Amino acid sequence: MKRPNYAYPEVLKERLPVPIHNDILSDLSTDGAYLKTVAYASSGNMWFEPDMVGDPKANDEDLDKKFGNSKYEDFSTLELTEPQGSKSLNPLRRIALHRYRPSLSIFAKSALKQAENAIGAIGLARLQDDPAAAEADGCMHHLGHLHRSDRDKAETFKCLELGNVDITKIDIQYIPGSGFIAGVTFFDQIDGQHTERLRWKQWEGKEPEGLVHVMNEPPDRGDGTVWKFVGLAGSWIDTVAHGHVLARLTGIWKKAGDE
Repeated sequence: MKRPNYAYPEVLKERLPVPIHNDILSDLSTDGAYLKTVAYASSGNMWFEPDMVGDPKANDEDLDKKFGNSKYEDFSTLELTEPQGSKSLNPLRRIALHRYRPSLSIFAKSALKQAENAIGAIGLARLQDDPAAAEADGCMHHLGHLHRSDRDKAETFKCLELGNVDITKIDIQYIPGSGFIAGVTFFDQIDGQHTERLRWKQWEGKEPEGLVHVMNEPPDRGDGTVWKFVGLAGSWIDTVAHGHVLARLTGIWKKAGDE
């Protein structure tokens, strides 16, 4: 039986165009988050940042030195929402951001202690999901690691219902060299004015020194194209015994009418 060729990285590498960005530092042909996302793109109907926002991925040795025994875990929410085989389109209706904390802080590397209160899990609910089966955050699916003891604590997560908003840009914040995402802010736009709809920030009070803001939004092509937010892609640092921490991120938008 001949295997389908669209979902395999080695085929995508040969067949799908790699966007040319002057600031791309990653090898996109081996980046799981990029490959998982571009597998659902066709004919320029989708926009996302191919080299996800955040520090470039470290090699295995450097990653272990910084965070302890760990590896990158790539994701794209399109794998949950886009049509696949007999499964129909099932768009996102809710997103939840959960705090990160090391499971055993006393034994954690300093880089993991510094990542405390960053993002440790992302909850997702789709239009066709059963609300009665959801966790306390209103979501059925969770990427990253959701601490069992935090599941029902409202102060450990923030949520956004997508039904009444149109996410037009995302402000992603990190400190270069830290290895993790420190903050994320989702905006919609009404009458030309951007309004903050969901914000997660690791810090309290004044922004930490060296924090970088990267505005993640689809381009204005000047042809009247309207973009619709459809999901997120990126990478976690998956640690042994200390959970997941979000390391790289991009929003995903589709042309209106194609979503």
